[in-house]
Amino acid sequence: MKILVLNTRVHSIDFDVFEMPGEEKLCGGVIEKVGLDTALVTYKCRGMTEEIMAIESILDHKAAVDAIIRIIITTEHKIINSSDEIAAVGHRIIHGGEKYFKSALIDEEVKKEIRNNFELAPLHNPYNLKGIEEIEQLLPGKPQVAVFDTAFHQTLNEVAYRYPISENVYQKFKMRKYGFHGISHRHVAERAAILLKKPLNKTNIISLHLGQGSSLCAVKNGVSADTSMGFTPLDGVMMMTRSGTISPGVIFHLLKEGWRIQDIDALLNRESGLLGIAGVSDEMLDNVKEMLSGNKKAKLAIDMFVYRLREYLGSYYFLFKKLDAICFTGGIGENSDVIRKMVCAELEHLGIKLDSTKNKKFNGKEAAINKPGSKIKIFVIPRDEKIIIARDTYKLVEGL
Repeated sequence: MKILVLNTRVHSIDFDVFEMPGEEKLCGGVIEKVGLDTALVTYKCRGMTEEIMAIESILDHKAAVDAIIRIIITTEHKIINSSDEIAAVGHRIIHGGEKYFKSALIDEEVKKEIRNNFELAPLHNPYNLKGIEEIEQLLPGKPQVAVFDTAFHQTLNEVAYRYPISENVYQKFKMRKYGFHGISHRHVAERAAILLKKPLNKTNIISLHLGQGSSLCAVKNGVSADTSMGFTPLDGVMMMTRSGTISPGVIFHLLKEGWRIQDIDALLNRESGLLGIAGVSDEMLDNVKEMLSGNKKAKLAIDMFVYRLREYLGSYYFLFKKLDAICFTGGIGENSDVIRKMVCAELEHLGIKLDSTKNKKFNGKEAAINKPGSKIKIFVIPRDEKIIIARDTYKLVEGL
């Protein structure tokens, strides 16, 4: 069974084709700058030695999805012969609200709930839904599955997800911790269980998803017990351009000073974090290079980033009677040995002992990077939400 996986965003769409249940990846790529005459199309399919890159005019999401179908049908390596061979389509949906604890076959009710959460995820859910609607037009009748980023965190206890605000406000606006990166944290938990050779329901880890957006997740007995992102992805640790958690009083003060809501939103989401402190770049690699060359602002920004990661790491450590592993994933987590080393520094008294040689050697590769005597394992686990989406799509379509 061939499953198409889509992650539709404001100006881009990631796509992959899997042969299920064997989980063979047949093709994968991304269309960037959707809406422009100079959209960048990048993909690599089975049998290719190099990625194909091309510039096309892709003026909307319909054209982007159409281009994806064309790529996987017309590639010289014949991934599929016609769109009829696509058995189902799985979609990454950022926000499932309070309703969805797991993935769901898409029907009108599911689409309605995705719409109902537009205000909670205005930069994601509307475009996630657009991807669904375009598939309905281009591949009518094909089953589609919604895999929600928030679903993994629906196992949080009420003491963890509730904010200490008025009951009336909570009930009216559903203001609570939802958490994000759930598909990624779930993948990390499943891979960690395999690496630890333990059943998932007996696996205890702290997952650090570090990238443009960053979050930690305490996975207790295989399910999410707490996570750093909250009502929106702005909450939690400091990120590349997002502030993370700050005093609410900062917002009140800026409002009193005449700032507009949209300006505060821009400040906290796009002009803060490492970019705001260092003024270097919104890429971690650039900031690390600047820090190592002596840039004091870059060093301060990275020190602040690591400090906040360690704050959450420490608080989550005490949720467990026995912690099995800490796991790094995401663009920064899996590729920056410098950040991993700083996070794990001086934690040997907690049983966390990093092997510096392994840490440098295994950037971007799945591996244990702890010393042999470490009571708590340290894993690098490359991010792979797409296989989770493909698996859930296959299981729901097959009724498994």
